[in-house]
Amino acid sequence: MKHYFVLLTVLMLNFIPCKADDINAPVIEVSGSAVMNIVPDRITVEIGMEEYYKQKVFGDSTIVKLSEIEKDVRKTLQEAGVPDSLIVVSDLGNYRNREVSATFLMAKRLSATVEDFDQIDLIADKLNRKGISNFNIVKIDNSNIGEYNRQGLKGALDAAREKAELIAANEGLKIMMPYEIVETTNEVPGYSAFSNVAYDGGSGMENMRRIVRRYSVKVRYIVTTL
Repeated sequence: MKHYFVLLTVLMLNFIPCKADDINAPVIEVSGSAVMNIVPDRITVEIGMEEYYKQKVFGDSTIVKLSEIEKDVRKTLQEAGVPDSLIVVSDLGNYRNREVSATFLMAKRLSATVEDFDQIDLIADKLNRKGISNFNIVKIDNSNIGEYNRQGLKGALDAAREKAELIAANEGLKIMMPYEIVETTNEVPGYSAFSNVAYDGGSGMENMRRIVRRYSVKVRYIVTTL
């Protein structure tokens, strides 16, 4: 048993990797990249609401309360298939419309998470515009983004290996193994966020209907003669 332990220790020591600068062997350095176009299935839309004055028949006016506006907004969201559990209050405060009155009016923003852009189209179409100050898409995401990130990184690594094999074959060489792999992806994985992107349903929306993720790596391969 003692001899077995010593032999195992020697084998383990033989596989300890060296630093790149310590390896005295010909190398090929290549880069690889891949692009993933991901359909979002978690889209966060923010709806701003503000109290306003409603004119009566004889010139008087009355405040349309925030609770009434919010009730109508929540009803529209529910009709579009958005449950209350996916609706949260993102902001609450007040503002002053000095052109009408010195009285403070209340304002609120709701954030709702939907599954696709068809729901957003339905909400935008059915939403009562009275009392609505903004309607913005603030975030798009995919619930399986981790798996997409793994696929994208694998694609970048495969591209690097294919490029290295092509270069090596052209020079009468053969790649052996990588001894240095550096991920050079610059984007933050997970989601794409949009700050104050107003929903207009026009051509600008096409840029939001996909999450475009770009992955890149730099790899150094040890090579040998054929």
